[in-house]
Amino acid sequence: MPQLDVNTYVSQLFWLAVTFGFLYVLVKTAILPKLGEVLENRQRRIADDLEMAERLQREAQDTLKDQEALLAGARAEAQELVRTEKEKVLAEVEAKRKELEEALARKIADAEKSLQESRRKAMQELEGTVGELAAEIAARVAGKAPSEKALKAALARRQEEG
Repeated sequence: MPQLDVNTYVSQLFWLAVTFGFLYVLVKTAILPKLGEVLENRQRRIADDLEMAERLQREAQDTLKDQEALLAGARAEAQELVRTEKEKVLAEVEAKRKELEEALARKIADAEKSLQESRRKAMQELEGTVGELAAEIAARVAGKAPSEKALKAALARRQEEG
């Protein structure tokens, strides 16, 4: 094996040093700067992405707060609208109820007047009929017809008694 030959150690060490030096210079001048640049770009991109994520999160929170405020305002407005509409409907219902009560009171008053008029007419007719009947009964019993004045006085006393 040539690696174990003692006579070739010096030349092997020389080429090891030359190869190591060449690779060291190549890595230091060409590869490490590019690798450092890639790492730096990656670190910058990560920092920018984190910063953008934080900014977007703040914007989202601000938007959420704005939406909650708008929603609360809309709820308050809707409740106010419902309250005013409810009051308006209740006022309309109350006005309609009063109108109907007044119309019903007028109809009841008219019906009572009509009933009283009918009762009065019926009583007049009844008085006339009772008077005629009483006159006829008195004429049959007594044999002579009572005077109309006496008949009316008797009917008036009877009505007063109940």
